[in-house]
Amino acid sequence: MRIPLANLLTRSPLPRIGEQMAAVVECAEHVPKLVQELIAGDQIAVVETAKETSVLEGKADEAKNAVRYHMPTRLFLPVDRRDVLRLLSEIDAIADCAEDVGVLLTLRPLEVPDEMSGALEVFVGRVMDTVKAAANLVSTMEDLLESSFGGRAAEHVRALIDELHQKEHESDKLQDQCAKLLFKQEESLSPVAIFMWTKVLNKIGDMANHAENVGDQFRLFIAK
Repeated sequence: MRIPLANLLTRSPLPRIGEQMAAVVECAEHVPKLVQELIAGDQIAVVETAKETSVLEGKADEAKNAVRYHMPTRLFLPVDRRDVLRLLSEIDAIADCAEDVGVLLTLRPLEVPDEMSGALEVFVGRVMDTVKAAANLVSTMEDLLESSFGGRAAEHVRALIDELHQKEHESDKLQDQCAKLLFKQEESLSPVAIFMWTKVLNKIGDMANHAENVGDQFRLFIAK
């Protein structure tokens, strides 16, 4: 079967992944705002910010689909097409989790235990550091393409991946700290509140987990 010349000359869609990542970061940045509003006891603001987060998650989906639609099946890519699709899914999952945090915080008003509020803010901040580290990694895509996923560009990416993994590890530790502080309050909190808080902490932590998976996909790219 002959492949039309136009298909071979189609511009690579890989740099457009940066547009998706930017939309995802914009969505994820609403999570610290949600937490701050929750700590302040402003449930009305929480509901409004959750709605904004859902809208931004939809825009992130549109950006993801734009990359998929511009990825011809016969385009010669320097990496496996399936690996690229997995990268898109991992980036998208960060925004999905951000939206889920907003949804969970609107299901029922949650009180933030005083002992946990400081640790919670630090945890969320470190999760966002991890997400932004993933965004920094995605921003290297054009350099990687120009270097055919090797050379100095690949070495730089390896260093960024290591930094990303370290931030995710720190996020895990902070999540554990929040969970311990939460369970110290189990006598003053209802079982439902404990359950809901556990889900919220897990969803916030999942944002960092998916960001780390972005790094794993890049490691796979430069290993080929």
